[in-house]
Amino acid sequence: MKLSIKTMLMILIIPTSINAEEISYDYLDLLYWDHKLSAQGTVADSTYDGYKVSVSKAITKNIHFLASYTDADKTNGDAVVNKSMGFGINYPINKKTDFVFEYSHLNVVHSYVSSSNIKTLINSMESKINHQLSDDIELTAGLLSNNVAGSKILYQGFSAGAKYNINDNFALKFRMHNLKDSKLTNTADLSSTEMGLSYSF
Repeated sequence: MKLSIKTMLMILIIPTSINAEEISYDYLDLLYWDHKLSAQGTVADSTYDGYKVSVSKAITKNIHFLASYTDADKTNGDAVVNKSMGFGINYPINKKTDFVFEYSHLNVVHSYVSSSNIKTLINSMESKINHQLSDDIELTAGLLSNNVAGSKILYQGFSAGAKYNINDNFALKFRMHNLKDSKLTNTADLSSTEMGLSYSF
């Protein structure tokens, strides 16, 4: 965590003389959300399907605000609601490529048909590269770390995504991530897929 703070401060104080011209951090996403837990030890396989609404708003040239709301359920009636808020820092490498660091605090509530609800707080950090491949296509790849507050659970893995611009305001967006617990052996591996419409403003 200390290393992440130092990295953010360094990015903020480095003067930027170039900007990625095509990459926008002002957008609203409406996405289909699919979340799978793969069995490890005593944890059973399960799949959640639902929707996710996320927003990003540039506060300054290199800092953007993040927020999201996710609502999904399983076929047996179990459900999950995820609310998050955070921020991102983008540093231009060249006119078409940004290095981005994002932090989000997640408030996750699992509702179960046959047992009590469980609330989980997660600190999520992602370091990634955003690259404008062409006028219509933007690609993203990064490393993701989710730490469950108050426990030893630390999920780490990769993320990848793509955006296809339909016009100046609307785009089709796809994103996926795959995470494994780096400390415990009896927890589930996580994978998520998001796809839908993005509106740039």
